Amino acid sequence: MPFSTRIKVRFGDCDPAGLVYYPSIFHYCHVAMEEFFAERCGIGYDKLMADERIGFPTVNVQAEFFAPLVYGDEAAVEVSITRVGRSSVTFEYNVRRANDQTLCAHSTQVHVAMSLDKRTAVQIPDKYREMMNDER
Repeated sequence: MPFSTRIKVRFGDCDPAGLVYYPSIFHYCHVAMEEFFAERCGIGYDKLMADERIGFPTVNVQAEFFAPLVYGDEAAVEVSITRVGRSSVTFEYNVRRANDQTLCAHSTQVHVAMSLDKRTAVQIPDKYREMMNDER
């Protein structure tokens, strides 16, 4: 079952036309990824970075936008994992308007496990790899 979280659209997320500015959608995806780690991997993303010194920066992004979100909407962001490699993981994000489930955006993002101290790619730790594979 995919992981899902809800995010309230804030005033600062919108452009002068009153629509969610497209970079905000990427921010919503990142928020959902952080919440995924807390809920499904058993560690807050802040703790992963501070204690284990591992991050998962985005190295590739693809996105399609279908319908606008506006100030006051609530976005429902569904997260699923489609591929787990040695050091990379591919997340799929569906961003829906929560009140009517309209698909507003879809994004595929590749994240790479990185040592925050060495700034190089590292193997995804086995405990997280197992949890990520369980999500596929």
